[in-house]
Amino acid sequence: MRNILSVVLLITLSAFPALAQAQKSRKANLDTERQLIELERQMSEALVKQDAAVLDRLWSNDFVFTFPNGKISNKAQRLAGQKPSAESSQSSNINDQVNVYVYDNTAVVTVLSTWRGKAGTQEFSDQYQATHVWVKQQGRWQLVAAHVSQLKK
Repeated sequence: MRNILSVVLLITLSAFPALAQAQKSRKANLDTERQLIELERQMSEALVKQDAAVLDRLWSNDFVFTFPNGKISNKAQRLAGQKPSAESSQSSNINDQVNVYVYDNTAVVTVLSTWRGKAGTQEFSDQYQATHVWVKQQGRWQLVAAHVSQLKK
């Protein structure tokens, strides 16, 4: 009986470091998830405001963007298209659902968002599903790839 108790005690004590490591890993993943959700919020706001300076910070120099129509552009092309206008202030973008999947220094984030606003006199409300790939480069998260699809009404 004494040997069995010794074995149980040994197994229990050896499990504590593994348990502590798992809890530390979960906390790190939660911190990373929160950080990426915040970066997604900043990016959405910058896209509405067409704030090229914020987007330049968030997007990697190797950034690849796939539009809903299948066309592809890079960071320089996308930034060149960011021109604040009076109309952009009439738009809003809400991230309705954000899911984060972390893999070491890479994360895949899916975002369901609703864009509302006015184009001329025409009001619009459209939903988009995006898949974003973030990589931790030089100590910070940057978006390296994005694909967006408009949801059918």
